[in-house]
Amino acid sequence: MIDEFEREAVTSRTAAGQRPAAMTQPRWSPARLAYWFYAVAATGAVIGQTWVAVAHVPWGPDVPGAVRVAAVLPFALCLELLAMALAAIADERMRLGERAYGLRIFFAVVATVAVGILVAGHWPDLYWSGGFGVLSVSAYALWLLHSAARRRDALRAAGKLADTAPDYGLWRRVRHPVWTARAAELARQGRADAAGGGWRPLGLFESLHAAQVAMREEKRRPAIARAVERVVRADQHDAGMAEIAVRTLDLDQLAAELAERVDYGAWADRLAPAVTAPLSTPPATAGDSGASAVATATVSGVDSAEGRMSPRRGRSTAERVARALARKADARAAEVAARLGVSERTVQRYWPASDERAAS
Repeated sequence: MIDEFEREAVTSRTAAGQRPAAMTQPRWSPARLAYWFYAVAATGAVIGQTWVAVAHVPWGPDVPGAVRVAAVLPFALCLELLAMALAAIADERMRLGERAYGLRIFFAVVATVAVGILVAGHWPDLYWSGGFGVLSVSAYALWLLHSAARRRDALRAAGKLADTAPDYGLWRRVRHPVWTARAAELARQGRADAAGGGWRPLGLFESLHAAQVAMREEKRRPAIARAVERVVRADQHDAGMAEIAVRTLDLDQLAAELAERVDYGAWADRLAPAVTAPLSTPPATAGDSGASAVATATVSGVDSAEGRMSPRRGRSTAERVARALARKADARAAEVAARLGVSERTVQRYWPASDERAAS
């Protein structure tokens, strides 16, 4: 049930162009049953309070019963209504952002006194003592829970409370508590919705993926920070200037810039010999000439000069040399050999005939 406070909050946020929370007002809400329970519980508590007063107050024998009830009924009503009024005022102040400790403590004291009178006044009759006590405690507890739920709805509509996170399930929360906790945080933060022009909370799998990416970046950031600090301090002779430079650099922006400059193709060429299996060839005989031995070593993927494996799957060595020269036209044979992980003599074998830099 949405009250005037919530409606005003939604109106003000919509006028300001901010993101209003998704609020719907159903035709019928189960929370409306609480008001019937409040009425029944308050009536029962007032009857119990009146019963205790009539039974325990020393009345004269000439005072009629109706007069006794009329005399104590206002005090019973005052005690019960005082507790509910304190709870309602405290809830209103908490919606405005206050803690309202005084009102909440006052409510707890009055509620304890009211329940204590009902329990102690009907003792040792367990039925009436327990019945009136449970009825009064249940009414106070339901009121606190109900008002807290309405307060959260109002604060969420006003943008003072985060949206609810998806349900990740007990099994996922037990196995990955840190991952799901970070995903819930990112889901409540939400992100910009390009289609709707506003903000929307992240879904179940969107938040899990976002949390995985964020945690991976958080692990990478300290390594970049340490590397940047070493490089900066090594370049600066003044310790004070080095400290300023280290604290000034934006590590997140630097990490993004480094990620854009990474040459993944060159890294793949560099690591290919370690993961590519050589072709199986029969061993060379003693009568083979030097040229045939070199050819056999080349076919088998083994460099005779340095004993390193050359990849034979995918692109050939000639294609890899041509690709390296296409990337850097002024590269030397030694530089290309170091990049491809082969010997310089192998690179010279596939070097363009018109280019004389292979001999340098």
